[in-house]
Amino acid sequence: MSVTQPVRSPRRRAPRNSLNPDRILDAAIRLLDCQGTEAFTMRALAQQLGVGTMAVYSHFRGKDEISDAVAHRLLDTIELPPAGSGDPRAELREVCRGVYRLFSEHPSALQLLTMRPVRGDDAISVVDRMLALLCEAGLSRTEAARAHVALMQYTVGSALWSTRRARAMCEEGARDRVRAKIDALPRDRYPALVSLAPELLRVQDNGAAQYEIGLDAMLEGLLGDV
Repeated sequence: MSVTQPVRSPRRRAPRNSLNPDRILDAAIRLLDCQGTEAFTMRALAQQLGVGTMAVYSHFRGKDEISDAVAHRLLDTIELPPAGSGDPRAELREVCRGVYRLFSEHPSALQLLTMRPVRGDDAISVVDRMLALLCEAGLSRTEAARAHVALMQYTVGSALWSTRRARAMCEEGARDRVRAKIDALPRDRYPALVSLAPELLRVQDNGAAQYEIGLDAMLEGLLGDV
C-alpha cells in the first residue's frame, strides 16, 4: 500500500535578471523591520527575495556590506531643513523629528547602526547640524554638547518606547488587560494612577504627538527665550 505524499508548492522564484541592489536593500529593510536583526541572515534575505543565496552574493559581498548599505539608506531619509532660516529652534525641531521618524518607522535601525561603525557622512551631518544650531541659539560649547546628547537620548528613547508599546498593544485583548490591571489596583494606595488611567492610556496611544509635546518642552527648557 503506497502512501501519497503531500505536494509541496514550489518556492516562488523572482523573474530572471530582475534582482538588483535596490531590490535587495528594500527586502533587507522589510526583513529587519518585521523580524529584527537576529533573523537577518543571507539565507532569510534570499528566501524573501525568492532567489538562491548565491544570487544575493553576486551583488553584495556579505551581510556586513548589506547592513552598511541599509544604514546609509535609512540615514539618508532624515531630511535636514534648509540652513540659514534664522530660527535655530525650528530647525532643531525638524532635525529631531526626522530622527524620531527614522527610529519609529524602522525600529531595528538603532541596533543595526550600533552593530557596526557607520561609514560615510550621513550620521555625522545630523550631529554637526544639531551642534551648529545649538551654538547658533546662544549656548556655550559645553551647553551645546550636553543639549545635543539630551535631545538625542530623548528622541531615540521615545521612538523605541512608542514602537515597542505599539507592538505590545497589537496583541488581542492587550488593552483590556492593561485597563483591568489598573482598575484592580487599590485606589487608596495609588489614587493618582487609578484616577488618571483614561488620560494616561489615551496620550500613550499617540506616540508621535506625545513626543512632539515633550520635544517642545525640552527645547523651551534648553533654549529659553532664544
